[in-house]
Amino acid sequence: MYFIIKTIFELTFITPFYEYFIHYGLHKYKSKTHKNHHIEFFNNDIKFEYWLLPLIGLFYYYENYHLMFGTSQYMFIHTISHKYPHLLPNYLKHHHELHHLNKDSNLCVSSKLPDYLFSTLI
Repeated sequence: MYFIIKTIFELTFITPFYEYFIHYGLHKYKSKTHKNHHIEFFNNDIKFEYWLLPLIGLFYYYENYHLMFGTSQYMFIHTISHKYPHLLPNYLKHHHELHHLNKDSNLCVSSKLPDYLFSTLI
């Protein structure tokens, strides 16, 4: 039971900050791969992020379940936000759409909390 409560807490309150800072870094240091993702968005040609699957497997192998679940959560929500946005709650769907219209805002995919705390929420 403790593991379940701890995992839910981490996915709700810890993982979104990892997402935020990684995404912030991708924009700050002008990642070419991430820039291509934004171009794919405007061309309506988003690709599945297969590169995350070996990373998730590595986290599982080393029993780092926090990073395994957190990366899975990011991949799941990010993929749905592009491929099947109607399946997400409206607040998350619009949150990520706004990020693609203004790349310096709404940097977290799974939550609005980090963006609110760091004043990047629109």
